[in-house]
Amino acid sequence: LKQKHPVGPGRVTTIVSGSDDKTLRVWDVKSMEEKACLEGHNHWVTSVVISKDGRTAVSGSWDKTLRVWDLGSMTQKACLEGHNHWVTSVAISRDGKTAVSGSWDETLRVWDLGSMTQKACLEGHRSTPWSVAISEDGKTAVSGSDDKTLRVWDLGSMTQKACLEGHSGWVTSVAISEDGKTAVSGSNDETMRVWDLVSMKQKACLEGHSGWVTSVAISED
Repeated sequence: LKQKHPVGPGRVTTIVSGSDDKTLRVWDVKSMEEKACLEGHNHWVTSVVISKDGRTAVSGSWDKTLRVWDLGSMTQKACLEGHNHWVTSVAISRDGKTAVSGSWDETLRVWDLGSMTQKACLEGHRSTPWSVAISEDGKTAVSGSDDKTLRVWDLGSMTQKACLEGHSGWVTSVAISEDGKTAVSGSNDETMRVWDLVSMKQKACLEGHSGWVTSVAISED
């Protein structure tokens, strides 16, 4: 189960999940029942995100596409093609206008969710980016990769701002603080790293896990 947000006039809480059965399922939390089964992908669904207004979901799949879904009508709005390998991660901006995806093709793609077109292909990673996050103001994306680095991207100029090095293993997960000044990453080197996105320097290495760190999150306070 992925994210939950209010949807529609009644602000009903909804959850969307993606599966290796190639579908997305939409769930009503109040009734604890399935509202819809969204079909379209022809391979595993690896990532799903919901817009802040709860009206749109975006999914990524090993079929190399992203799909955009209307959570009101429970229909597919668009199929976004551009990646030439499996899609591993998807993020959506707070205003719902932009999505960023990572793929085994070693690129990130930036998508305009108004025109449903690709805005940019961001190259820099030397291996698969497994995770991507977008800052609250929509100006910055951070990605983490098998190449052991995080990359910081300017979504205005569509250029790389920094390459953050420190992990000794794959970077599996990234998150950005609400104020956009801090990023946190997890890795199969069993550590988390905290990064200053102003100075582009590592603030701390957090050790404690005895296995891969697969997911990280930052509280909004």
